[in-house]
Amino acid sequence: MVRKITEEKPIPLGQVFELLQVREEAGINYVQRVTAQHAEKLSRNAAYSESVIEYLQKDFNLSRLLAVQLVNLNPKTLKDVKSVVGDRLSSDEIEKLLKAYSEFVTKLSTSVPPSETDDEKESELEKDTGEGFEDL
Repeated sequence: MVRKITEEKPIPLGQVFELLQVREEAGINYVQRVTAQHAEKLSRNAAYSESVIEYLQKDFNLSRLLAVQLVNLNPKTLKDVKSVVGDRLSSDEIEKLLKAYSEFVTKLSTSVPPSETDDEKESELEKDTGEGFEDL
């Protein structure tokens, strides 16, 4: 059966995982299963990721694609942000974005029920693959 694409928009890994969980009941193929596992291990909490995306779009005039990439990356340094936004923002704006992003995510994540922390996800990934990010 041929399916027609009615809408296309970037979504964060948390939403990818949620969508694939719903589809899993009906059956998913190998590629979808691997994608779901990847999204589960590396995604942020989907409950607040959409709020962060909207915040980045509104306050920093970023496209949805760039905002989604930042949420998926969960930047910790100026270099992380610069790798996504490139020359679209000045150094001062990047510093402001990183500070505001960190505060916004911290505020939202404390209001959402806790899930696995990033460190737990990374250590689980190391167990599954036998290697850490620094080994890649």
